[in-house]
Amino acid sequence: FELNFKKPLRGTTRTPFITMLAQIMENLTPLLYSAFNIIAVTAIVIVNKRVFRTFNFNFPILLVCIHVCVTFIGMRTAAALGFFEMKTLASRQLAILAGSFVFYNAASLINLNVNTVGFYQISKILVTPTVMVLNFMAFGKDTSWDTKKAVGVMLAGVTLATVSDVDVGFVGFLIGMLAVLGAAQSQILIGDMQKRLEASANQLLVAYTPFVVPMLLIVSRLDLELPANTGEGYNAYSIWYENHCSTEAVITIAVSACLGLLVSLSTFLLIGATSALTYNIVGHTKTLLILTMGVVIFGDSISSKKLLGISIALAGVIWYSKIKLGDQASAKTQQAQQEPEKPPSAETK
Repeated sequence: FELNFKKPLRGTTRTPFITMLAQIMENLTPLLYSAFNIIAVTAIVIVNKRVFRTFNFNFPILLVCIHVCVTFIGMRTAAALGFFEMKTLASRQLAILAGSFVFYNAASLINLNVNTVGFYQISKILVTPTVMVLNFMAFGKDTSWDTKKAVGVMLAGVTLATVSDVDVGFVGFLIGMLAVLGAAQSQILIGDMQKRLEASANQLLVAYTPFVVPMLLIVSRLDLELPANTGEGYNAYSIWYENHCSTEAVITIAVSACLGLLVSLSTFLLIGATSALTYNIVGHTKTLLILTMGVVIFGDSISSKKLLGISIALAGVIWYSKIKLGDQASAKTQQAQQEPEKPPSAETK
């Protein structure tokens, strides 16, 4: 599934035109992965609203578990059909990545149910600077002042556009910070392990999913503590089956699971091709696009505060994109200067 324009097609040679075309497509790859991720995430949000609200399937961790099972089946099928080659990876590393994913999902679920929507949104925004701090502490990867300022401008805009009430207690604050840490470390690990294990997004995704399922099943007990399931215990599953299960509900859950595969794949591809920080910027851009589409297409009302926030955030996104394009051009220029010159051919001697 990954786009690779560095190697010429079998039976072809590298002409200047093909080289230029390959460089253009290579530069477009992160944009394609970003669009893929935005479309997949937006679609799954819409479908999951039906799963939870229309069919009252109040088991979010179990739903994620279903997503992971479908992802594993889908990726194994793709490998069997020859879309990519499987790779044996260290079980210890895969278990760490799986634990990271489960911790992130469980912490996010508790954060959403314990805190207000306003503080939950604040915690999502805090993931971006946390990624920058963890990258520096764990790997010594620093970001330029211009990048920090661009990210700061974008986060200020997102805060203005999305945050309304911020009411939180001490316990809620701690849970929110755990959710922030969980999201940041999970995103960083995805990128780091692809590089460290020399595995593609496809190979890592299909290899770690079998470790995720049993962990999710263990923590799925948290679903039964949600307000909608309070006092029902394990009977909540049979109650849902008797009162809400239908062909339409099963089909909707299946569609959600298929979209879950696309979300996971696009996330691994995007982080592998760029970084956890860029993945966060894309996530905030998606939020801005959803807000804008709500106003333009569906006629949602918009306050001057929200409009100002969207404008500031978009300015930060454009600034960040300009910086990354400049860094990319500088890196290619430096790489070209370091490449040894080819010896003159016999014809030119």
